[in-house]
Amino acid sequence: MVETLVGVNAPYLRGAYGHDLAPSGRHPDWPVEFDPMVAYRPIIEAATLGFGAVRVWLCEAAEGLVFEGDTLVGVHEDLLESIRVFQEAAALHGVRLYWSLLDGNAVGREGDVCTRRVLTDPDTRARFAEKVVVPIVAALDPATTFALEIVNEPETATVDCMRDSDEVTADAVPVAWEDLGATIRTAGDAARAEQSGLWVTAGTMHVFLPALLAAEPQLGAIDVHVYHPRGGMPSRADLNEYTKGAVGDRPLIGGELGIPKAADEGEPFALTNYVFNARSLGYAAAFLWQLEGDLVDHRAPKRAFTELGWETQRVLTRASGST
Repeated sequence: MVETLVGVNAPYLRGAYGHDLAPSGRHPDWPVEFDPMVAYRPIIEAATLGFGAVRVWLCEAAEGLVFEGDTLVGVHEDLLESIRVFQEAAALHGVRLYWSLLDGNAVGREGDVCTRRVLTDPDTRARFAEKVVVPIVAALDPATTFALEIVNEPETATVDCMRDSDEVTADAVPVAWEDLGATIRTAGDAARAEQSGLWVTAGTMHVFLPALLAAEPQLGAIDVHVYHPRGGMPSRADLNEYTKGAVGDRPLIGGELGIPKAADEGEPFALTNYVFNARSLGYAAAFLWQLEGDLVDHRAPKRAFTELGWETQRVLTRASGST
């Protein structure tokens, strides 16, 4: 077995999708209730449970992007300050951070024209790389940074997903795969130029990997999202067969590993199977979905660990002691 970094998803704080860390680029009037202690909490909880990393979203639904009219002009200073706080907490508690920027889901589910503009307009794409990605990466501490994801689930912004979804807004317009590839490639090049050796990713459900890789996103690592009722995962051989060898020998990451909502309730601890499967299959990292709700009762005053949370802690303790 390889040494697999096991992490957990804590995408946004207090359920404030798109405005938990900085003002929304789409709705600048939305409230932002960022509190350093609230940001510290998921880091501390993850470390207590035994996780070595946390996956955090930064620019979902255009959060932290600053526009003047239709022109993207930069990144909000509040977002850079939030990054500093997360990194301080991570350094103190021995946790690494997997940063995610844009969210493909926002295009269809939120009707997010700002994110779509970044993904489709060449000038805005270039401005995003120069005025958002570069300052963010410059702020990232290499000692705590695991990787940088340019777009979470880019497939959800395409017609491949939108045509079968009942969550798409009436005015949402799909994005072409070639535009997604160009955005990830352009932003990734800017990130790597700022921080050499940084892994650039775009977490994708495995069925969409062939389309994503055909768009030439120039990924440094392959992030596969899996929702299997028993925690099953594809091997490198499976992924290379599926993509006709396009995955190659690049590092594998399970960026979102969860259990479908309709899964058999008779297997309450199936989520922990991912820990063992990721290690046996040689994944560089595995991030369980998700901290709040599944492993921590975030509605309770003291945010107690759930039964699954305690079982995950036991599994991670055993796994860390094995060779």
